[in-house]
Amino acid sequence: MSFLQNIFKKYKNYFSSKNFKRNLKQEKIKLYSQIESKNKYTSKRNKYKLFKTKLEFENTFPDIKKINFYYFLIGSFLILSTVYVIAFSHYFTIKSIDIIKEDELINIDLAYKSIEKYRYKSFFTLDKNLVSEALVSHQPNIKVVDIKKIIPDNLKIILKSYDSFFDTKINQKNYTITQNWVFIPSKESKNTKQIEIIWLNNSLFLDYKQVLNKNYINNIKQIENLILENTSLIEIEKEVYFLKEQELHLTTKDGIVIIFDLTKEPKVQFDKLNIFFKKHLSVIKSWIVYIDLRINQKIIYCPKSDEFQCKLNLKSIYE
Repeated sequence: MSFLQNIFKKYKNYFSSKNFKRNLKQEKIKLYSQIESKNKYTSKRNKYKLFKTKLEFENTFPDIKKINFYYFLIGSFLILSTVYVIAFSHYFTIKSIDIIKEDELINIDLAYKSIEKYRYKSFFTLDKNLVSEALVSHQPNIKVVDIKKIIPDNLKIILKSYDSFFDTKINQKNYTITQNWVFIPSKESKNTKQIEIIWLNNSLFLDYKQVLNKNYINNIKQIENLILENTSLIEIEKEVYFLKEQELHLTTKDGIVIIFDLTKEPKVQFDKLNIFFKKHLSVIKSWIVYIDLRINQKIIYCPKSDEFQCKLNLKSIYE
């Protein structure tokens, strides 16, 4: 009997242990499955359950629209606020303007007056080209305009003029004429180069104006350069510009008047003059009163023997 009990006990322990092991194995499988599911990557779509079912999606979409609408309102407010502060508020406007002139031909008071309208304009939207045009329109002699914006409210401007070319006197008033032929009023004559302009309208307001034809003025420059660079036989003492006839009368240190036609090619006229001087160099200073270069392929001159009549002819023509 005891023998049977021992056998039954062994079988009981065996099967009970097998059930236990099977149950333990199943529990372990469940545990591992849970751990694996937790570690598995889930997309944002699954996380927020937006696209799992049609019903869930429909319930979530209004919330998303509501959130996006709030973001849109906040973004719009920030953008409009920024635009207002930059373009319209007084925090970023031109409050101070500093103008620096690099030469004495710039009228600093006139420069400030010409751009005063840009004070208290928006700092960031201010157009530099408009400021430059305003300055040059009042003083065409301005050659260089350098504009710098200094945050938050300063405008710094550096101005440079064309160089002076001539001094002249009109209606008892001294002018400096720049290289681009702008008349700058001056207290006194500073240059050694003088030009007399005949028949310039005395009632015409000349201050900071360009009133002469640029083409003819450039011909005057060219004639001067040709004489200076190509011959030492001619030393200019006086220059007279006859505006109506568009002629340039040069008086040399020897008292000879040389007449150029500014409507014709200066180089052709100078070549004729240069050849004439070289051929008659030994006697030209003593027997010539004036030399007329205006007629093509010809040189008309007046000898000293007829000096009185020659000067009378010139006076009758040009006075």
